[in-house]
Amino acid sequence: MNLPNLLQLLRTYGKPVLELSALILGVINGLMLLKLYARDRAKLTVRPIHPNTYQWWFTLPPREHEGQPTRRYGFISYIEIQNSGLRKTQLTSWSISIKTRLGKSCELPPMSMPEPSAEMGEHIKLYPVLGQRSLHLEGDTLVDSGCSTSGMVYSLYECHGGAGWDPSIINNRIDAVFQASDGFNHKAKCNVQFRRKEFEEIKKFAPGIERMDEDKTQSDKRQGD
Repeated sequence: MNLPNLLQLLRTYGKPVLELSALILGVINGLMLLKLYARDRAKLTVRPIHPNTYQWWFTLPPREHEGQPTRRYGFISYIEIQNSGLRKTQLTSWSISIKTRLGKSCELPPMSMPEPSAEMGEHIKLYPVLGQRSLHLEGDTLVDSGCSTSGMVYSLYECHGGAGWDPSIINNRIDAVFQASDGFNHKAKCNVQFRRKEFEEIKKFAPGIERMDEDKTQSDKRQGD
């Protein structure tokens, strides 16, 4: 092929070939970045701590709504959240979901709670509350790579009307799902089985817990049949 013909071919096909090459290189570069992101991203794992010891449900004193008495159920779970990825992450939300006797799923957001404590012989053990700063604990929700955070989570469910709106209780236990999300919109969940605890014991563990929602609108009240 002589030089003039070669130059003509380059003028005709050179630009499309270069554009195609740039596109292919861009796709390859994007795939490599996606692979690195997937490899390095935060990976959350959640689990209940001592599932047979610390996961409790209890009944709170009733209140009144539109002339009807309400039934109030408190839930305390002790949860660990671990990050096994290569990037630190910030927790943005967490909640538990329970089912009523009618089979309806109800998501319960966390509430503030008094700093829990328990006597351990001659000492008093303080427990963290997830995401809640106290006089003694930071309540940090930033989870570094290869690290974990943990804390108590308090949730409240209130209903009135028919008994079908009560939580589904089997052998004094309530099954629930705990779910946490981070700033990258990654989610992790685990099953939690709550065992019944007497309210008097809960008041010793977290004094004043029954008053934590007094100044708030009752956000999880369900209208029964």
